[in-house]
Amino acid sequence: MTWAMGIPKAALDNPAARHVLLCLANYAGVDGRGAFPSAATLSEDTGLSERTVRLKLDELEKAGWIAEGNQAIAAAYIDRRDRRPVVYDLQFKRGANAAPRKERGADNRTGCSSQQNGVQENAERGAAAAPNPSLNHQGTEEQQPRDVSGVIEEQDRQALESQDDLQRFAMFAEWDPPTGLVKTQLTLAGLTLEALTEESLKSFLGYYVAKPKVRDSGGGWCFRLAKWLKSEKAKSAVEAEQDETQSDWAVKGVRV
Repeated sequence: MTWAMGIPKAALDNPAARHVLLCLANYAGVDGRGAFPSAATLSEDTGLSERTVRLKLDELEKAGWIAEGNQAIAAAYIDRRDRRPVVYDLQFKRGANAAPRKERGADNRTGCSSQQNGVQENAERGAAAAPNPSLNHQGTEEQQPRDVSGVIEEQDRQALESQDDLQRFAMFAEWDPPTGLVKTQLTLAGLTLEALTEESLKSFLGYYVAKPKVRDSGGGWCFRLAKWLKSEKAKSAVEAEQDETQSDWAVKGVRV
């Protein structure tokens, strides 16, 4: 936390990114490693939306302020892989690469070893085990505002919630609909992927981007998109029929 507060404004001038980094630092160990609050937790801490939190975490990682750490730490608390938040290590030296996994005793993101974070595999007789503050998130009140039991309780609560509800978001201009979900919804609507044109997608995005209070899951937005395309197809059919009728009357010399 002290390290994050000491970062010059000129080095990190984005207020939202700075706020996310400050809150993330509260969950790291004394060595700056092993922080894994969920996006929902950081959203509550910062007052930002979960989507904004994720965007700022990506920006902080690209800028070298944080790096992905040992994911086995989160696995020790949360069994289901799809429920685990990303474990981050603070980069006390901006742009410094995280220590190689083999040196730290872990293999890639999911690996784990008995030598990780200072644990001694073959300690001499009578030797005390090395402390492991990063794994257990131990520290002073200044370094860790929430105790471990509170973090675990919150993670358990989120694991019981619907995955769909946790991923609801407002529409944004860069949204790229997942092909698999869209194809399924279009099939149910009696349409094919050919119905999804660039023009129709822009029309859909333009309508819902102007309605930021409307939030839905990825699957929900694909359902809305299929419904939108079906409606547009029906409108086009009606307009084509009207044009054909007017053309017939014109051929017969009748003014319409």
